[in-house]
Amino acid sequence: MRKVEQIFQGAVDIFAEKGFDRATMDEVAERSGVAKGTLYYHFDGKEDLIAYLMEEGTERLSQYVRDAVAGSDDPTEQLRRAIHALVRFFDQNRDFCQLLLMGVWFNRERQVQFRQSLHKFYGQLSGIILSGIEKGRLRSMPAELSATGLFGLVSVISLRVILDGDSMDCEQLGDFLFEQYLNGAKNTQPEHT
Repeated sequence: MRKVEQIFQGAVDIFAEKGFDRATMDEVAERSGVAKGTLYYHFDGKEDLIAYLMEEGTERLSQYVRDAVAGSDDPTEQLRRAIHALVRFFDQNRDFCQLLLMGVWFNRERQVQFRQSLHKFYGQLSGIILSGIEKGRLRSMPAELSATGLFGLVSVISLRVILDGDSMDCEQLGDFLFEQYLNGAKNTQPEHT
């Protein structure tokens, strides 16, 4: 395993366990199985490492979703695949999911970096949504805002399952979230009087 990958895994583990502010670079080095000098060779300090984790982690998330939607031209199917991929990614990367959502509480400087990392990912989802609008599969709506809402829906519910320690049936949860996003909570059954 490459040193940077070891550091990524170790940092995600220790930050998820202790939080960004309480964890030290010494603990990151120890958890990563690298010398402190090796850690500082790759990163100037904790802020640089946190920025890398957010950038690298969201790129991994983006790639995971890109791979999942590849091979489909139908935006509705792409959305279904993207939602299922997000759920699986969060299930397989529970500590990173926790860190990603901790980013909401970052200080102002960290929030700027965090939002820049997520903005790229929202663009990916926005593209699928725009395609759906253009093809008449989705109603007209602000695509980027909708992408942000979709990500919030999937990530917060996934995090709740993770923090509650529940096992996650990714297929079932993905189906539920897809249905929620596509049709909302509106009752489509006729009312019984």
